[in-house]
Amino acid sequence: MMLVAFRIAILAASSVVPRDRAAWRRAWTAEIRHYATLLHARGMRNRYVRIRTWHHFIGAMRDAGRLFSQTPAAIQFRAALRTPAFCLGLIALGLTAMAAASHGFAITRSMLAPPYPDARRLVLISQGGVLQNQRHTIPPPLLDFWKTHNTTLAGLAGYQWNTRGTAWVTPDFFAVLGARPRCFLLRRIHDWRPLANQPDMGNALGVIGRLKPGVDAANAQTELRGLAARYRGDRQSSASGDVQVMPLVNRIRQPFYAYAGLCAVPAVLLLAGACIGVRSEHRRLGRIRGRYWAFYCAKAISLPVALALAIWEFSRATSFTPAGSATFVAKPFFIWLVILACGAIVWWCLADQRARCRACLRTLQYPVRIGSLGAVLFDHAGMELMCCQGHGALYLPAVSSDYVQPGGWTALDAEDITSEPVHGGRA
Repeated sequence: MMLVAFRIAILAASSVVPRDRAAWRRAWTAEIRHYATLLHARGMRNRYVRIRTWHHFIGAMRDAGRLFSQTPAAIQFRAALRTPAFCLGLIALGLTAMAAASHGFAITRSMLAPPYPDARRLVLISQGGVLQNQRHTIPPPLLDFWKTHNTTLAGLAGYQWNTRGTAWVTPDFFAVLGARPRCFLLRRIHDWRPLANQPDMGNALGVIGRLKPGVDAANAQTELRGLAARYRGDRQSSASGDVQVMPLVNRIRQPFYAYAGLCAVPAVLLLAGACIGVRSEHRRLGRIRGRYWAFYCAKAISLPVALALAIWEFSRATSFTPAGSATFVAKPFFIWLVILACGAIVWWCLADQRARCRACLRTLQYPVRIGSLGAVLFDHAGMELMCCQGHGALYLPAVSSDYVQPGGWTALDAEDITSEPVHGGRA
């Protein structure tokens, strides 16, 4: 059975062999069959025979890949992978895939323009400390007491949800919100259900309210605090923290501003490096390689933007609890991960740009090691990379303090050699 599967796989792999496919297929099929027969004749166990024939099968697949890699199409494909168009196209493809998977960046659009009528009058109400991680939900009896006695809010409603995208809301929730959105508090909701059909939701709800015209959140907070104290005094219940009222728009935009600021740091650092490089190049050469630095700036901007969009759309860093406080994922541990990702973007952009030809922007090839680290005090040691189009060579010293032969680009093209200084002392 295993030999039959190998024959089918070899038949499929032979389609990429450039020539003599039938002979290649027969040779490898006969090789594997002969090897399996030989091992059985020696009395080897079936498990050992399967392992050894599997190794021969892997060799057949590698041989097919080697032959295919020598075809003109494969050579052209590998050359295309080294072009700047492929790099930027891959980034654009990633952004397009994120847009398709997130329904047109729905979370980001919700942060920038909340899909509720007159959204600035909507407020989130919770109880607890001033810090957001100290806030808690509201008991349903207190919510009913506020509905009856408040004078600053046009409407109050309660809600609750689970991690599977199902939300339970009070009957007047959509009237207060003014819409039936697919996304609420930056959380995608797939199923809205009345709260009466979910009796086991606990003793507390998230509360949203709509301010009356001319009333701000501070006035509503003062009134609700007084009503909460009156409610607890009438029922002789223990206080569970001050009431906090926060505008909905301000709360849902906080993750946008926070992670936009974090992701802007690598972009600013990279663009500052571009400015320094452009000034140095203009002073040294008397001209600027516009295409080289435009490609660098495109990477410096697009990668941080892609990171920010991935955080907003696909992580739980922007999710809230029903009380409006940040979830565990959005706490400092995740922020450290984002900082590491920003550092990786800066490192990759600089390393990728350095290893590209200054003329055609293709990735440099043909690495050649020069010298030895053991003799670095008396001679230079490093690596030299060449442009496959013959535009120039890049020397990378093994140590940054190489005083014998500093690193740098040497132009070999006739168009650049008159304006590019050639480093001397090259072995």
